[in-house]
Amino acid sequence: MYADAKLWLNKGWIDYFSPQLYWPIESKGQPFEGLLNWWKSENTMNRHLWPGLNTVEIKTSDRPTEIKNQIEISRQVLGQDAGEVHWSIAGLTKNANMLPTLKNGPYKEKALVPKTSWLKTTPLQTPTVFTNDNGNFVQVSWSNKNIKDVFQWVLFTQYNGVWETEILTLDTLSKEVPKFKDGKKLNGVAIKAIDRLGNESDYLAKKIK
Repeated sequence: MYADAKLWLNKGWIDYFSPQLYWPIESKGQPFEGLLNWWKSENTMNRHLWPGLNTVEIKTSDRPTEIKNQIEISRQVLGQDAGEVHWSIAGLTKNANMLPTLKNGPYKEKALVPKTSWLKTTPLQTPTVFTNDNGNFVQVSWSNKNIKDVFQWVLFTQYNGVWETEILTLDTLSKEVPKFKDGKKLNGVAIKAIDRLGNESDYLAKKIK
Protein backbone atom coordinates (compact mmCIF):
# COMPACT_ATOMS: atom_id res chain seq x y z
CA MET A 1 0.00 0.00 0.00
CA TYR A 2 3.00 2.30 0.44
CA ALA A 3 4.61 1.61 -2.94
CA ASP A 4 5.94 4.56 -4.94
CA ALA A 5 4.16 3.62 -8.20
CA LYS A 6 5.92 6.28 -10.28
CA LEU A 7 9.34 5.14 -9.03
CA TRP A 8 8.55 1.50 -9.79
CA LEU A 9 7.58 2.46 -13.33
CA ASN A 10 10.66 4.68 -13.77
CA LYS A 11 12.96 1.89 -12.61
CA GLY A 12 11.24 -0.86 -14.61
CA TRP A 13 10.59 -2.94 -11.50
CA ILE A 14 7.20 -4.01 -12.88
CA ASP A 15 6.13 -5.90 -16.00
CA TYR A 16 3.01 -3.85 -16.67
CA PHE A 17 1.53 -0.66 -15.29
CA SER A 18 -2.17 0.23 -15.32
CA PRO A 19 -2.87 3.82 -14.17
CA GLN A 20 -6.53 4.41 -13.31
CA LEU A 21 -7.48 6.95 -15.98
CA TYR A 22 -11.13 7.12 -15.01
CA TRP A 23 -11.95 10.56 -16.50
CA PRO A 24 -13.58 11.41 -19.83
CA ILE A 25 -11.63 12.55 -22.86
CA GLU A 26 -13.16 16.04 -22.59
CA SER A 27 -12.51 16.43 -18.85
CA LYS A 28 -11.12 19.94 -18.33
CA GLY A 29 -9.06 19.20 -15.23
CA GLN A 30 -7.94 15.62 -15.97
CA PRO A 31 -8.30 14.80 -19.68
CA PHE A 32 -7.77 11.16 -20.58
CA GLU A 33 -5.25 11.69 -23.40
CA GLY A 34 -3.17 14.20 -21.46
CA LEU A 35 -2.86 11.86 -18.48
CA LEU A 36 -1.98 8.90 -20.69
CA ASN A 37 0.75 10.89 -22.43
CA TRP A 38 2.17 11.91 -19.07
CA TRP A 39 2.37 8.31 -17.89
CA LYS A 40 3.95 7.35 -21.20
CA SER A 41 6.67 9.95 -20.60
CA GLU A 42 7.35 8.35 -17.19
CA ASN A 43 7.67 4.87 -18.73
CA THR A 44 11.41 5.25 -19.23
CA MET A 45 12.13 1.50 -19.23
CA ASN A 46 9.43 0.74 -21.82
CA ARG A 47 7.35 -1.62 -19.71
CA HIS A 48 3.78 -2.49 -20.70
CA LEU A 49 1.55 0.54 -20.10
CA TRP A 50 -2.13 -0.38 -20.22
CA PRO A 51 -4.52 2.34 -18.96
CA GLY A 52 -7.36 1.40 -16.64
CA LEU A 53 -10.73 2.51 -18.06
CA ASN A 54 -13.79 3.26 -15.94
CA THR A 55 -16.06 1.17 -18.13
CA VAL A 56 -18.71 0.77 -15.45
CA GLU A 57 -19.43 4.40 -14.56
CA ILE A 58 -17.44 6.90 -16.64
CA LYS A 59 -19.10 10.31 -16.22
CA THR A 60 -20.53 10.78 -19.70
CA SER A 61 -23.92 10.44 -21.40
CA ASP A 62 -22.74 7.79 -23.91
CA ARG A 63 -20.43 5.36 -22.11
CA PRO A 64 -19.91 2.87 -24.97
CA THR A 65 -18.77 5.59 -27.39
CA GLU A 66 -16.56 7.19 -24.73
CA ILE A 67 -14.83 3.89 -23.94
CA LYS A 68 -14.44 3.08 -27.64
CA ASN A 69 -12.83 6.47 -28.22
CA GLN A 70 -10.51 6.00 -25.23
CA ILE A 71 -9.35 2.67 -26.67
CA GLU A 72 -8.67 4.30 -30.03
CA ILE A 73 -6.70 7.11 -28.35
CA SER A 74 -4.69 4.52 -26.40
CA ARG A 75 -3.72 2.83 -29.66
CA GLN A 76 -2.66 6.14 -31.17
CA VAL A 77 -0.54 7.06 -28.14
CA LEU A 78 0.93 3.65 -27.31
CA GLY A 79 1.26 2.12 -30.79
CA GLN A 80 2.05 -1.61 -31.03
CA ASP A 81 2.08 -2.04 -27.24
CA ALA A 82 -1.49 -0.79 -26.81
CA GLY A 83 -3.91 -2.48 -24.43
CA GLU A 84 -6.46 -1.63 -21.75
CA VAL A 85 -7.76 -2.86 -18.40
CA HIS A 86 -11.52 -2.47 -17.89
CA TRP A 87 -13.03 -1.73 -14.50
CA SER A 88 -15.13 -3.61 -13.95
CA ILE A 89 -16.67 -6.62 -15.69
CA ALA A 90 -20.09 -5.12 -14.91
CA GLY A 91 -19.32 -2.30 -17.29
CA LEU A 92 -19.02 -4.82 -20.10
CA THR A 93 -21.87 -7.16 -19.20
CA LYS A 94 -24.54 -4.87 -17.73
CA ASN A 95 -24.56 -2.21 -20.43
CA ALA A 96 -26.47 -3.57 -23.42
CA ASN A 97 -24.60 -1.38 -25.91
CA MET A 98 -21.07 -1.73 -24.54
CA LEU A 99 -20.13 -5.19 -25.83
CA PRO A 100 -21.53 -4.67 -29.36
CA THR A 101 -19.78 -1.29 -29.62
CA LEU A 102 -16.42 -2.76 -28.67
CA LYS A 103 -16.79 -6.13 -30.41
CA ASN A 104 -17.80 -4.53 -33.71
CA GLY A 105 -15.24 -1.76 -33.33
CA PRO A 106 -11.78 -1.83 -31.71
CA TYR A 107 -12.13 -5.43 -30.48
CA LYS A 108 -13.32 -6.85 -33.79
CA GLU A 109 -10.22 -9.03 -34.20
CA LYS A 110 -8.32 -11.12 -31.67
CA ALA A 111 -4.86 -9.92 -30.74
CA LEU A 112 -1.77 -11.35 -29.06
CA VAL A 113 -0.47 -9.88 -25.82
CA PRO A 114 2.66 -7.80 -26.61
CA LYS A 115 5.98 -9.50 -25.96
CA THR A 116 7.56 -9.13 -22.50
CA SER A 117 11.07 -9.01 -23.92
CA TRP A 118 12.92 -8.15 -20.68
CA LEU A 119 12.10 -11.51 -19.06
CA LYS A 120 14.36 -14.37 -20.08
CA THR A 121 12.77 -17.54 -21.45
CA THR A 122 13.66 -20.59 -23.51
CA PRO A 123 13.30 -19.79 -27.23
CA LEU A 124 10.48 -21.72 -28.89
CA GLN A 125 11.38 -24.07 -31.70
CA THR A 126 9.79 -23.76 -35.12
CA PRO A 127 6.69 -26.00 -35.30
CA THR A 128 6.47 -28.81 -37.83
CA VAL A 129 3.52 -28.53 -40.23
CA PHE A 130 1.73 -31.41 -41.99
CA THR A 131 -0.94 -31.13 -44.69
CA ASN A 132 -3.35 -33.67 -46.13
CA ASP A 133 -5.64 -33.12 -49.12
CA ASN A 134 -9.23 -33.69 -48.03
CA GLY A 135 -11.23 -32.87 -51.13
CA ASN A 136 -12.57 -29.35 -50.70
CA PHE A 137 -10.38 -28.87 -47.64
CA VAL A 138 -6.76 -29.23 -46.58
CA GLN A 139 -6.27 -30.88 -43.20
CA VAL A 140 -3.47 -28.92 -41.51
CA SER A 141 -1.83 -30.34 -38.38
CA TRP A 142 1.26 -29.33 -36.44
CA SER A 143 3.54 -30.24 -33.55
CA ASN A 144 6.38 -28.72 -31.55
CA LYS A 145 9.24 -30.42 -29.69
CA ASN A 146 8.98 -28.10 -26.68
CA ILE A 147 5.19 -27.97 -26.59
CA LYS A 148 5.23 -27.60 -22.79
CA ASP A 149 6.44 -24.03 -23.33
CA VAL A 150 3.72 -23.19 -25.86
CA PHE A 151 0.70 -21.09 -24.81
CA GLN A 152 -1.02 -20.36 -28.13
CA TRP A 153 -0.70 -20.96 -31.86
CA VAL A 154 -1.09 -18.58 -34.77
CA LEU A 155 -2.29 -20.20 -37.98
CA PHE A 156 -1.47 -18.37 -41.22
CA THR A 157 -3.43 -19.09 -44.39
CA GLN A 158 -2.70 -17.50 -47.76
CA TYR A 159 -5.44 -16.90 -50.33
CA ASN A 160 -4.44 -15.43 -53.70
CA GLY A 161 -1.19 -14.22 -52.19
CA VAL A 162 -2.77 -12.47 -49.19
CA TRP A 163 -2.04 -13.84 -45.70
CA GLU A 164 -4.72 -14.15 -43.02
CA THR A 165 -4.14 -15.03 -39.36
CA GLU A 166 -6.08 -16.93 -36.70
CA ILE A 167 -5.13 -17.24 -33.02
CA LEU A 168 -5.74 -20.74 -31.64
CA THR A 169 -5.62 -22.30 -28.18
CA LEU A 170 -2.86 -24.69 -27.14
CA ASP A 171 -5.08 -27.79 -27.38
CA THR A 172 -5.86 -27.11 -31.04
CA LEU A 173 -3.36 -29.14 -33.05
CA SER A 174 -5.18 -29.41 -36.38
CA LYS A 175 -7.69 -27.56 -38.49
CA GLU A 176 -9.59 -28.06 -41.74
CA VAL A 177 -8.80 -25.18 -44.09
CA PRO A 178 -11.02 -24.63 -47.16
CA LYS A 179 -9.23 -24.69 -50.52
CA PHE A 180 -11.36 -21.79 -51.73
CA LYS A 181 -12.63 -18.82 -49.74
CA ASP A 182 -14.70 -15.98 -51.20
CA GLY A 183 -13.59 -17.07 -54.66
CA LYS A 184 -9.91 -17.04 -53.68
CA LYS A 185 -7.61 -20.08 -53.85
CA LEU A 186 -5.55 -21.36 -50.93
CA ASN A 187 -1.84 -20.96 -51.76
CA GLY A 188 -0.07 -21.74 -48.50
CA VAL A 189 -0.24 -22.35 -44.74
CA ALA A 190 2.10 -21.82 -41.80
CA ILE A 191 1.97 -22.10 -38.00
CA LYS A 192 3.75 -20.14 -35.30
CA ALA A 193 4.05 -20.97 -31.58
CA ILE A 194 3.56 -18.31 -28.88
CA ASP A 195 4.68 -18.62 -25.25
CA ARG A 196 3.06 -17.07 -22.15
CA LEU A 197 5.30 -14.01 -22.40
CA GLY A 198 4.23 -13.26 -25.97
CA ASN A 199 7.46 -14.51 -27.55
CA GLU A 200 6.97 -15.98 -31.01
CA SER A 201 8.72 -18.87 -32.71
CA ASP A 202 9.90 -18.80 -36.30
CA TYR A 203 7.64 -20.36 -38.88
CA LEU A 204 8.07 -22.15 -42.19
CA ALA A 205 5.39 -21.63 -44.82
CA LYS A 206 4.15 -24.63 -46.79
CA LYS A 207 2.81 -24.22 -50.31
CA ILE A 208 -0.56 -25.69 -51.25
CA LYS A 209 -1.00 -26.75 -54.88
